Parts: sequence; C-alpha cells; structure tokens
Amino acid sequence: MLVLLANVAAVLFMAGLIWTMQFVHYPLFDRGGVEAFPAYETAHNRLFFLVAGPGVLLLFARPPQVPLWAALLGLVLFAVISASTALLQAPQHGILSRGFDRGAYEFVLRTNWIRTAAWSAYGLLCLWMVWRTTS
Repeated sequence: MLVLLANVAAVLFMAGLIWTMQFVHYPLFDRGGVEAFPAYETAHNRLFFLVAGPGVLLLFARPPQVPLWAALLGLVLFAVISASTALLQAPQHGILSRGFDRGAYEFVLRTNWIRTAAWSAYGLLCLWMVWRTTS
C-alpha cells in the first residue's frame, strides 16, 4: 500500500505541476524580455528538473494489487508524456534557450496540452487504483 500511495502522490504532484506550467509558467514566457530570455530559459530547464525529478522517479514503483492492464495503461500514459517531452517540447526549449522565439513559444503552449491531458488521465487512473485497492 505504501508503494501505491507514493505512486499516487508522485503522479498527482506531476499533474498539478503540469497544470501550473500550462496556465501560469508558459504563458509568462513572452513577458520576460528578449535580452534576458536565454538565461531565463536555462534556469527554467535546470530548476524544473529539481522540482519534477523526484516525482518522476517515484513513478516507476508499482504495487502488486494493481491489475496488469492498469499498470500497463499507466506506463503507456508515461510513455506518451515522455515522448511528447522528448520529441515536441524539448527541441523547442532548445530553441528558446538561445533566445525568445515566438514560434517555439507558441508551439510549446499548444503541444503542452498533450502532457497536461496525459498527466491528468494518469492522476485519475492512480485515484482509481487507490479506490480499487482499498475497497
């Protein structure tokens, strides 16, 4: 049960974090000033891992009471999140690290909805896992 609760806490933390990114952090990117933006983006990339890293590490623990299909669905959602990050958002953050680029910024704003939806679905799945395990 402890493993399940740790997993739920990590996923719900990440779901909340991605909603904050979607509605607060990313919309502020275009208000930072062109000259200072490369330093801002570099700090964003470095500091974001300090917040997200521990939560992501906990995602790999799975409780034995969770059905195989639910664990696999969680892995699929995490794969979608990882692929979206690696293939869509990370390259744009690379562009942004060299300076503010409106096209890259708008691309991140649009495509971050993929991660927002997947983290939210993963959070709901984890809540269902708790309900199934405790009822």
